[in-house]
Amino acid sequence: MKSQKCKTAMKAATGASLALYGAYIYLGFKTPLPGQDQDVSQGLDVEKHEFVTPHGLTLRLKRYAKPDGLPVLLCHGFSGNGFDFDIPREKRNLAVYLAREGYDVWISSFRGCGREPYVSDGGDWRHSIDHLAIYDAPTLVDGIIKATGKKPFWIGHSMGGEVLYMYLQGVRFEDGVRVVSDPKFVKVHHENLVGGVTIGSPPAFWWARPHPLYRITDSRVIKEVLKAGIRMMRRREETSPRVYGIGGRKRLFRDHPRLIMAVSRSPYGAVAYYRPNTDKETTTSLGRWGTDDVSAGMWIQLLKGLLNSDLHQHLPAGSNVDPYDYTEHMHLVSLPILFLTGNRDFANPAAIKRFGYERVKSDMKKFVDLSGYGHTDLVMGRNVEKEVYPLLSDWIKVASEH
Repeated sequence: MKSQKCKTAMKAATGASLALYGAYIYLGFKTPLPGQDQDVSQGLDVEKHEFVTPHGLTLRLKRYAKPDGLPVLLCHGFSGNGFDFDIPREKRNLAVYLAREGYDVWISSFRGCGREPYVSDGGDWRHSIDHLAIYDAPTLVDGIIKATGKKPFWIGHSMGGEVLYMYLQGVRFEDGVRVVSDPKFVKVHHENLVGGVTIGSPPAFWWARPHPLYRITDSRVIKEVLKAGIRMMRRREETSPRVYGIGGRKRLFRDHPRLIMAVSRSPYGAVAYYRPNTDKETTTSLGRWGTDDVSAGMWIQLLKGLLNSDLHQHLPAGSNVDPYDYTEHMHLVSLPILFLTGNRDFANPAAIKRFGYERVKSDMKKFVDLSGYGHTDLVMGRNVEKEVYPLLSDWIKVASEH
């Protein structure tokens, strides 16, 4: 008798749960689609520009043209694209903010990234972050100088800031494999920029005790997971080097904003930002517009950084040369530069300060650690238009007068 009552209660509970879940799904599909585009660039002149790398890849940029203003080049992070700075959400768009402040804004997407009509060529996808610094970065900077007659100011988020560090170290390939720093390029690359801002851009993947990520990355199990990931990406590098993201060419996520919203509000999506500092409309829009594909080589470079702490060049499988260490060469950087991060940023403010701010030889430099900010929300958080964007605009003005 007792067993029968338990079965009946279980069936009732299961039925009620299914009914509740079904109602939740039904109401979810009745609500407006999340992350719908807003027209935030009214009155601005929009142009499309194309610059070609030494190997024939076309990089396509969106420009909010202000010919009388200082050119500002925006460079995105890992698995992102130029729309990280230009998502169609009011008060969450850095590119539009800077354009309305009078700057000549150039929104770039590295090779293989972007949204139509601003998708940059990906080539064979057998590239690493080194290729972005050695080929894409000079192409972008030189292209803007040629188009405007003015030196640009570089703003990079996450990997986009790391590419700035690498570019300023004057790196080039020697014998097509080994990365070296060329003093001539160090000089020229510094002369070609007015200044820079790096946003959540760690020169090293380092966490001190008792940081939770120290315990994670120092774990034997996690080290084996990272090594397994590197082996998997080595195989991908030979067979299918393009690694798709949720917003890339595959349309499963991109065309289903409710699914994007679910992922963007999940623990998986919230790794990229401090969730309380975001809203579902903006994170959904970011997922639709600002996420993209990366190469297997880039993944190897990232995973090895997490495994070894320092940011090294990516070497082909079987290479027996010592990799170039970007972290160790941060002293070559002397450009006026602002290091911006947040106390909730997984990239670790302590690492950015220790290996970035304290190592560069810049006469003019500043380190800012904003409370209540994570990683990507430094660009699209709830209050960026009041707390972050003016800070960046002010730094550009001060650095350009230096």
